[in-house]
Amino acid sequence: MRLLNTQTLEFVEVVRPQRTKYAILSHTWGEEEVSLQDLHKPESKQLHGYKKIEGCCAQAHRDGYDYVWIDTCCIDKKSSAELSEAINSMYNWYYWATECYVYLSDVSIDTKDSLGWSRWFTRGWTLQELLASENISYFDQHWRYIGNKGDLAGPISILAGIEEKYIRHRAIIHTASVAARMSWASGRETNRPEDEAYCLMGLFDVNMPLLYGEGSFKAFQRLQHEIIKVSEDESLFAWHDSTSAHQIGIFAPHPSAFCGCGDIEPVEDPRIQRMPYSITNRGLPISATYQTVPFEQLQGLSHSWSGVDPGISECLLLPLRCARKVWSNGVFTDSRHNPERLITIILAPVSGHHDNVFSRCLSGETLVYEEYFQPNEKLRHQNIYIRPPSGRVQEPWYHMS
Repeated sequence: MRLLNTQTLEFVEVVRPQRTKYAILSHTWGEEEVSLQDLHKPESKQLHGYKKIEGCCAQAHRDGYDYVWIDTCCIDKKSSAELSEAINSMYNWYYWATECYVYLSDVSIDTKDSLGWSRWFTRGWTLQELLASENISYFDQHWRYIGNKGDLAGPISILAGIEEKYIRHRAIIHTASVAARMSWASGRETNRPEDEAYCLMGLFDVNMPLLYGEGSFKAFQRLQHEIIKVSEDESLFAWHDSTSAHQIGIFAPHPSAFCGCGDIEPVEDPRIQRMPYSITNRGLPISATYQTVPFEQLQGLSHSWSGVDPGISECLLLPLRCARKVWSNGVFTDSRHNPERLITIILAPVSGHHDNVFSRCLSGETLVYEEYFQPNEKLRHQNIYIRPPSGRVQEPWYHMS
C-alpha cells in the first residue's frame, strides 16, 4: 500500500497497513484530478485536484496523522496489476484506516440542506467507503467540519437508503441479507461499467480478477457467481427487473434489479432442502422443492411472455428461502413464523434442452408463495438446472454509466 506523507507529500510503501496509523480520503472524482505520475510536477499545483490533496493532508496533519491515502494519487493506474490489487484490497484499506475524511466538493455549510444534494451519495465506490470506515468526519467544499458518522447517522441512513444500525455498527453489516446489501447499491453509478460490480466485492467479502472491457453485465454475473461460493442466502435470487419479460437466468442483470429489496431476509423452511450448488456448463443446479401451475393461470401477470415456448402447458413455482420482513406496529419483525410468505420465482422449460433445464421467466415479478400456493397440490422434489435460454447474452439496454 502506498501512503502519502502529510508534511512532505512524499510517498512511502507500507507492507502491513493494518498496523499503521493513517487517514484515508473519500470523495467524488471531478475535473483536474492529479495522478501519481503528476503529483510532483510544478504545473499540477494549479489544479483543483492538487488543492484537494493539500487540504486533506493539512487536515490529517492537524489531527496528528503522518500518513494519508488518497485514491487519485496513491495508485499507479498505469499498472493493471497494481490497480487490480488496490480494488481488491480497497474495502480493507478503509476498514483499517484510523479515520476517514469525506470531502463533499458540492456541499457548503452555508447552504441549508445541501448535504442531501451531494453526488457522494450516488456513487458506487463511496458505498463501501461509508460502510467499511469506523470513524468518518465530513467536510464541505472549503474543508469546514460538518459532523461525524455518529452525529449524521440519521440523515445518512435516509439519503443512502440503509438502515441506521448498519451505518452505526459496521460489525453487523454481514448480517444484512444479500438482497438488502444489493439494494443499497441499486441507485448508484460508476464511470466505468464494470465498476458497478467491482465496487461491491468488499461488501460481500469476495475477490475476483478485473476484466475491463467485459461490460457491466458479465462483471455483475461473475460477482454473483463468487457470492454463491461463500453464501447460502437465496435472497440473491429475489430480484425483479421490469424492463424484461423474456426468459432469463437466475442471476440479476444489474444492481438496479434489487431496488426495493432492502426488506428481504433469509428464512428457514423445513419443507425446502437444498444441496450445495455451484455453476456448471448446464446452468445452476438446484435441488428444487416446487409446485407446478398451469401456464394459463400466470399469463395475466405480464403484458408479454416473449421468449417462452408457446407449447408449454405448465410452469414451476420455486419458493426461495427468503421473505419480506413483516411491518408491525411501526417496526419490522422477522417472517420466520409465516412461512407461506416465501418469495417465489417462476421457471419455464428451456426448449431444446433436457427435461430438467429451466430458465426464469416473468422477471418483473417476484411472487408471494401463498398467493399461488395450491393446498391440494403436493410439493414436488427434483434436481433441476436453471440457465438463460441458448444464445449470446446481450448487455442490458438500460446500462447506467
